[in-house]
Amino acid sequence: MDFEKIKNFIKTQKIPAYRLAQIRSAVYEKGITSWDKATNLPLDLRELLKKNFKILSVKPVLIQASKLDKVFKALLELEDGLKIESVLMKPGKTWSICVSSQVGCPLGCAFCATGKMGFKRNLTTEEICDQALFWSDFLKEKKLGERVSNVVFMGMGEPLLNYQNVVAAVKELSDSDYLGIGQRHISISTSGVADRFINLAQDLPQVNLALSLHNADNEERSKLMPINKKYNLDIVKEKLEEYLARTSREVFLEYTVIDGENNGLHHLRKLGKWISEIKDNYLLHVNLIACNKAVGKAVETDEFVVRKFSQALTKMHIKNSIRKSLGSDISAACGQLAINNGRKK
Repeated sequence: MDFEKIKNFIKTQKIPAYRLAQIRSAVYEKGITSWDKATNLPLDLRELLKKNFKILSVKPVLIQASKLDKVFKALLELEDGLKIESVLMKPGKTWSICVSSQVGCPLGCAFCATGKMGFKRNLTTEEICDQALFWSDFLKEKKLGERVSNVVFMGMGEPLLNYQNVVAAVKELSDSDYLGIGQRHISISTSGVADRFINLAQDLPQVNLALSLHNADNEERSKLMPINKKYNLDIVKEKLEEYLARTSREVFLEYTVIDGENNGLHHLRKLGKWISEIKDNYLLHVNLIACNKAVGKAVETDEFVVRKFSQALTKMHIKNSIRKSLGSDISAACGQLAINNGRKK
């Protein structure tokens, strides 16, 4: 919902300003999905709002629930008919959402299903925020008893290629007048659009940064992630050092373990060397992920392989952890989000 447009509308229609607080309460606190349910507003105002504004710019087409984990995935239709996927999950004690920032993705990473569908367009600030609002309302409707506590920009698309809308969305999501999700509970994952790191340090210094690394060899990383041809590991290293110097914030290095492709002894050595050469590398934490079955990938990586890689990193005194994949039975895990001609993959 574009609350700024509603603010301007209320002003131009000469409606009492206190109605804004009531609208805000109805949408962001009570979680209404229809203006008819905003019973704290007079009927004529409800009708006026219904005529001029939609609460959500996204419409659920399909919602799937995992049988294995506390995970829900929504196929959401945008006003132009394009579709995205968004995920609600509970990996621990609180609910997190994985939001998309683009329809599709232009980067074409080898292990990610989203890149196989190509790139359609950037999402607007409203469309990004409305994924969070949708899930917030979903939690209330299903009486799951809690609020959305964390947001991760790890859904469809490269967030830093939709920079202005992503920054605006983070600021709105963290606004205490709206959902009030603290910026330290918001994470942005990038494939390595390195020239945006400094902008991010200036605009959102409290937000968590996750860098998708996946390989510390330039030639091999370029095969996995074509973006490495533009922002190679030397460039990423330079910009990452600047980011760390400005923020002193921990950065997560995302490393999808693909058995037989990036988990050999030489991969460990190159990863260790690359990290060791970065100034303030004590702020780096390697986040290991087992490769999930996705478009173009015939097999998944066994958890034993990931544990073995983790143990080797620990022996090298490199901070690391294994991120548990959630929702793989409904293709909601890392690298599995994709839409094909409007149909769920």
